[in-house]
Amino acid sequence: MKNEKVDVEQKNELKDSTLQENVPSYEAPKYHIYGGWMNGGSYILIKSDDDDGEGEGKAKFTLEKFTKTGKDKIIKHFQLSETTGLKLTGIISSKESNRTSFLTLELNKEKTEITVTLPNEKSVTYKQAEINPEEFNPDYEWEE
Repeated sequence: MKNEKVDVEQKNELKDSTLQENVPSYEAPKYHIYGGWMNGGSYILIKSDDDDGEGEGKAKFTLEKFTKTGKDKIIKHFQLSETTGLKLTGIISSKESNRTSFLTLELNKEKTEITVTLPNEKSVTYKQAEINPEEFNPDYEWEE
């Protein structure tokens, strides 16, 4: 019986370390925004964005927004500037213009819902997704 318990603990440790692969360990516990979030008409996917190698200690993310139907995808690259409890403020970087815009992400206490406010748009609340984006919009031409 004791041996089984040790095995289980080791498996849990392995699982934790793979989740934090792309996230500096000191930042991992702060942000619970990674992954898929959905509501009736759209789905957002938030992932780490550190491709440019400029790891200045600021957390960089990509937010991709898909609609239930259609081929459109909105991509926002942002860097967190300020966090207050469950409310995060991000600075959106745009390669097309030098103008700075902000987005806010606010999690509910249970971290099962996220409210996203994009520039010039109303706040939208998403629930943690139980399906992946491909299932949400099978018509979209997904990159393999």
